[in-house]
Amino acid sequence: MKSEFAGIFIRVILMLSAAGLAAVSAQNAREVVYEESFENFANPERGFYHARELSKPENFDLRDEGVTLIYGRVSADAFRDRPFTEEFLAAIQQGFDEARRQGIKVNARVAYNHGPYPGCIARYGDDAPKQIVLKHISQLKPLWQKNKDVIDVIDAGFIGGWGEWHNSAHGLDSLHNRREILFAILDALPKDRMVVQRAPHYKRAIFTGSEINGDSVITRARAFDGSYLSRVGHLNDCFLSSENDVGTYIFEDQGWPLEKELSYIGGESRYVPYGGETCALDDRNQCQNAVREMKKLHINYLNLDYNKKVLNRWKDEGCFDEIRLKLGYRFVLRKAVLPVAVNAGSVMELRFEIENVGFGELFNPRDAEIVLVSNKTGVEQVAVLSEDPRFWGAGERTTVVTRLSLPDDQTPGSYSIGIRLPDKSPSIHDDPRYAVRFANTDIRMATTGTNVLSGDLTVSAPVAGAGKSRYTKFAEIPEDKGL
Repeated sequence: MKSEFAGIFIRVILMLSAAGLAAVSAQNAREVVYEESFENFANPERGFYHARELSKPENFDLRDEGVTLIYGRVSADAFRDRPFTEEFLAAIQQGFDEARRQGIKVNARVAYNHGPYPGCIARYGDDAPKQIVLKHISQLKPLWQKNKDVIDVIDAGFIGGWGEWHNSAHGLDSLHNRREILFAILDALPKDRMVVQRAPHYKRAIFTGSEINGDSVITRARAFDGSYLSRVGHLNDCFLSSENDVGTYIFEDQGWPLEKELSYIGGESRYVPYGGETCALDDRNQCQNAVREMKKLHINYLNLDYNKKVLNRWKDEGCFDEIRLKLGYRFVLRKAVLPVAVNAGSVMELRFEIENVGFGELFNPRDAEIVLVSNKTGVEQVAVLSEDPRFWGAGERTTVVTRLSLPDDQTPGSYSIGIRLPDKSPSIHDDPRYAVRFANTDIRMATTGTNVLSGDLTVSAPVAGAGKSRYTKFAEIPEDKGL
């Protein structure tokens, strides 16, 4: 443990700064400037994904290629007229178990058909009656609740061709039925997990009654409040693939041209997921426009298996590597003002600046932890911050200021300070594969997922004659935060 910290910190660039020293006037402090990394590495809940059958868990070992997501298809063709069997539910559970074992997450979708393809044209749009769909959702509820740790998002699914909410054989693509099924999915899911649905006008209709009314939208003030509205994101399975993305945007003549649709989705996708796949070559998926639109829509994930012609265009035109790095969030630690020495029983202030250079954001809840580690023993102390990293917006720099108490009985010695964004689920909280890695060189502790800020904080005994402080543990001091 001690040698790992030392190896990390020796490569961090240090700069003394008068401004930095003034920021923590009561302490001996310095400014640290960090070097950005342009490496492609695995990070949870973002990036290119591969399609896999969730009930047949094969080839889920994807992290070596920087992939942490699968589109977890649940093919329910055999259950259009009956409940799921216990064997089928057990097979889905095995898929979740394998995802957890491999350190990845699942974007799951239930579909009763796979659209038109040779020999199966007649089955296009063939789905299940509503009572069967609702029964299947109720059967999946225990699985979704049990496995929320490895669920990234749930595709609304169930309805029509490919589960994409159109051409339903049972009339499930009416506004009333879409709303009822969507709300049933939201009720069955854990309250901190989100659903994505196929076209923006479907969501507008469900929440406003009109496909061309955008009044009911997510804003920062309404983000992550647990409401149905705040838990529904956007899915585009023909991204950039025609002038209207193959029917994704259809109200050009009624006041919702493409740019207005993109602004609507782009406003909401700061706080809910957006992703999907491409489906055909088109002028819109040329590199220059593709990158522009991904940035505007805060895109989180895309299919690496389809459409290969579009993916190859991005490689040929030179933007594939940029897209691969920037899908979803990508946090770069720019600089920090950190104490050099502090006494037990006192308060230390940390300031650090993080830039999100990715296209997207975090949308599942995740704590930001400050980790204090003894360089002698490797023992960790953890302080959970009130800061919410879901608001570290794409294209923005965020300055975090926190004040942390050291208890009177803090053992004097040399310590390292780090920041960690682990998964919030207890089952994988301590699994470093699920902790967010910052895009910086040589600050990552692979064994714990901690991003090291400093490796040589000196903690001394309490100030003589100061008396006993009120601090009993290493923790953020909310009432003093930012002062």
